[in-house]
Amino acid sequence: MKIKSKSSYHKSENTYKFLTFAERLANVNIDVIHRIDRTGSHAEEVETYFSEGLTKWRDLNLTEHFSAFLKEVSNQSQSFNLLVFHQKTIVESLKTHLAVKNSLASEPLLDLVVQLARDLQTDFYPHFPDFFVLIASVLETKDTEVLEWAFSCLSYLYKYLWRLMVKDMTKIYSLYSTLLEHKKEHIRKFAAESFSFLMRKVPDLDGLLNHVFSDLQQHPDKAEGAGQLLFEMCKSVRKLFHSCSEKAFPVALRKLGPSTCPDATLPWDTVRDALDHMVQAAANHVEREHFLVLWESLQASVVEVLGVMEAKGEQAEQATEQLERLLFIFQTLVSHKNGAKVTKPDSVCQTVLRLVQSSSLSPSCSRLLLQITSSLLLGENISLPRALIQETVQKVFGSSIEQDLILEFTKEMFTMKQFEQLFLPSMLGFTAELLCCDDPRSRHCGLDALVSLILAKAPPPTDGSMAFETYPLLFNGQTGVLSGEESAVPELVLSLIRFPEEQKQPITDLSLPWAALMLLPHLRPIAPASVVPAVTAFLNRLLTEIETEALGKAGLFVASQAMSCLLTLDGSAQLLSLVTVDKINSILRKFPSDLSALLLGDLYYTRLSLSGVSEHLSHSALQELHQILCANLSSNISKIRLLTLRILSQFEAELPPQTEGEESVEVQPVFAVCLQAELVPASVQDYREKLLHLRKLRHDLVQRSLPQGPPGSFQQVPLRYLIAMLFVNFKPLWEAVIELLV
Repeated sequence: MKIKSKSSYHKSENTYKFLTFAERLANVNIDVIHRIDRTGSHAEEVETYFSEGLTKWRDLNLTEHFSAFLKEVSNQSQSFNLLVFHQKTIVESLKTHLAVKNSLASEPLLDLVVQLARDLQTDFYPHFPDFFVLIASVLETKDTEVLEWAFSCLSYLYKYLWRLMVKDMTKIYSLYSTLLEHKKEHIRKFAAESFSFLMRKVPDLDGLLNHVFSDLQQHPDKAEGAGQLLFEMCKSVRKLFHSCSEKAFPVALRKLGPSTCPDATLPWDTVRDALDHMVQAAANHVEREHFLVLWESLQASVVEVLGVMEAKGEQAEQATEQLERLLFIFQTLVSHKNGAKVTKPDSVCQTVLRLVQSSSLSPSCSRLLLQITSSLLLGENISLPRALIQETVQKVFGSSIEQDLILEFTKEMFTMKQFEQLFLPSMLGFTAELLCCDDPRSRHCGLDALVSLILAKAPPPTDGSMAFETYPLLFNGQTGVLSGEESAVPELVLSLIRFPEEQKQPITDLSLPWAALMLLPHLRPIAPASVVPAVTAFLNRLLTEIETEALGKAGLFVASQAMSCLLTLDGSAQLLSLVTVDKINSILRKFPSDLSALLLGDLYYTRLSLSGVSEHLSHSALQELHQILCANLSSNISKIRLLTLRILSQFEAELPPQTEGEESVEVQPVFAVCLQAELVPASVQDYREKLLHLRKLRHDLVQRSLPQGPPGSFQQVPLRYLIAMLFVNFKPLWEAVIELLV
């Protein structure tokens, strides 16, 4: 019984699927070297490849274009003697028909060019430049089949004529290399792939690379194409490198400077760009375990050039520039996909250590070296022994590299795994040396590094609801620096906020006190009892100078940080004895919409609320503060609204009494309702929840939530807040808000 085939409706995918141009390009195969030659030319009755090709295409292509060509040449190629005799006529006929735009006979004509070259060999070679120009003109198409035919034709010509071409490589490369600067990337890629076979056949690779790279002087746009060509030359199947790469990589890397390439003057930076592209292309193709040949060549080149530098001879300056180019390529390879192509991390790290300990590095080389080091230590795909990581970090901090570069490197390392165990001790020792020296600039750099660390690891709160985090910075002499120097760091930082009482001039430089206030909660060993009085005195002085207008908004910013520092150090309820309510209210009255002033007030009143100081959070105090801050409720800045609502929500508002017969329901003050709405983000996922809170501000529902007071005092709160919601850049919210307003 015949089983019925499955209906096309039940197929898992369509028989015919639309392919994008990129997908069709990916399917193009011009690798003719590994194709099996299936022609029947071994048959005795066939004398020429060209005649065999004509016979094949006579049945496969019946277009008018090919039929016209067939009539011209069919009687001139039955035998090899006839073909040689009529070769000029056949060549001219091929040229004429290849020049036809949008020809339907492109595939057979390009194939017949190859067959003619196989037959004529040396006699065909003089015609190659003309055919190359004609084939190149066909490439301006989006038909991927035509592209495949054209590049396959070129590849076959290189394959069958390579013995003649390698003797005339300068001329052939000059002709071919025009495709390397083509505006379309896929043309450059196919051109490099087709020519790579010929590159491998050249016996004098050193001389060829000199010619390839010297051509970049006049045509720098060929740099990427030249890099792609070198990659295709060294590329093999199964994501491996070709056997020629063991010879090619060292020769190519020696072309990066005159120290290792004294017999040629090349555009060194353009050569670097070409080799960098070669390395990127290789990293995208070759598997990690097969990358060792490139790593060994690169490390050997680095060590060789470093030796020339350290010899401090006449070539030392040129060697420095050459090392910079090598390190540029080194960094490209190390950082690729977070170290996915680093075959032997330990060996690479040893090379880095060798460079770090050199005293001959220029600032640009040092910067690249530190970028390589950070890529090695941060790479998710790189595994290094703990001891080697610690040694590397210690050598970097103990090196002769400029401190600015080391601090730049330090800031990149904050996300490192096991940062506190492997990196922080050495960093603290380095910053202690900077802080304890007499140079003001070094002190600034040390403070900058520590403040950046705190901002990354334990940033100060941006509103009163956030926890006061601490990140212990332990200066106890265990990091390799003299114990006396390290233990002096906390006192030195504390001295930055101590000013003599007799000093009447206003504080001019606020950067150092701000840095000190950022660090004081985190420094160890230091007794909070010795710090709190100094911070309190500094904060009160700041507030006084702000009130008298000796300091402006910059002073407010530092004052809010001083308040944060004070609350972190002192968790007790004695805040009123340190800073009075009147001072805070005076600042809010003077700067009601300043973010720093509002943060200062939020931190202060949140601590009062948590401490249970009810006499300063009474209904009358709320009325006074509401008059100062009420305009903020309709602000178009979310942070201003949030901090204002947080401050007003700390007070004990007196709500209207419940009427007789009304159900006993807990009612929230209007500020708490607005705060809940403000905390919900205006997003597609959450805006419905935000609307639930906003609907509680409807005129008939909100009356129970309005605190008692003179007519018109608190009635504007819901109205102001709903108007502010129209500033939120989220259209689905607006219609509902307008309904509530109306």
